[in-house]
Amino acid sequence: MSENLRVDRYLENQEMDHIDHALGRPLDPLGETYRNYYATGSQRFDGNPHWTLVEVSKGGTRIYSVTDEGRQALAEYLKASGSKHRAFLVTVEIDGVVDERPVVAKDEAEACYGRYLDIIDALPDLTFDEFCRCATWSALEPAHG
Repeated sequence: MSENLRVDRYLENQEMDHIDHALGRPLDPLGETYRNYYATGSQRFDGNPHWTLVEVSKGGTRIYSVTDEGRQALAEYLKASGSKHRAFLVTVEIDGVVDERPVVAKDEAEACYGRYLDIIDALPDLTFDEFCRCATWSALEPAHG
């Protein structure tokens, strides 16, 4: 999987939540992320090995990025906290058109229902039961263990 999927989550540990936010809340914090910055007016991350200062604007805004050590800390935190989010590949074939997409969910049922909700606006007459008969889903292997 070339794209690091996004997870809609909030982490109770504020330090880990800041790292997660800076990386764009990726499913895999060790993989490539679409962003890596955190803007703040304080020096809160100075000296913290999870962060590196990238820039200070003329107005005093400090831009930090997450270090490899910070990514590793987040990955370990997610594992220790029992995060259940995984990637599933959901394939749907309707009227000969095949659509295959990765979905982040905690289990297969949530992945299937989430994909159904994604397409129901375009196919309002499609029932969930009909959707399940034309869909398949399987767990994708994580990019990092």
